[in-house]
Amino acid sequence: MPFARASHPVAMVALLLGGCGGMPTDNSTADHSVPRTGATTATAFAWPPSLVPFGDGYPAAGNSCRRVGESAATSDYLDDSAILVGCPGRPADPAAAAILSTTKGRVVAEVDGVTLISLPTADANSGLTAGATPDR
Repeated sequence: MPFARASHPVAMVALLLGGCGGMPTDNSTADHSVPRTGATTATAFAWPPSLVPFGDGYPAAGNSCRRVGESAATSDYLDDSAILVGCPGRPADPAAAAILSTTKGRVVAEVDGVTLISLPTADANSGLTAGATPDR
């Protein structure tokens, strides 16, 4: 019997699809190509509309913390000598704790399930002598 002639097309299709991983399951739409653990779940958290996160992770791409821009919820915490970073969860949770333990950052607020951390970029008074003020 020749191979090119299939008497049962449905059986042939099933045979061809058999090597494609089988039938879809409920979790077949999940991306399993990248491990999703701890501080690398940047896409797993739904950022609240009260915050304006940007970038693809802080301090590195893929991390769940993000730099946070200006909004009504953050305007009191923005500073020209600091970076404002938001981490999903509480300050003791792994993402925020990792930043707090390796930087001079400080928690300034918790907003809608996000810990806001202010990270100084430099000494704002660098170069000033004792008693000197910028307006003199």
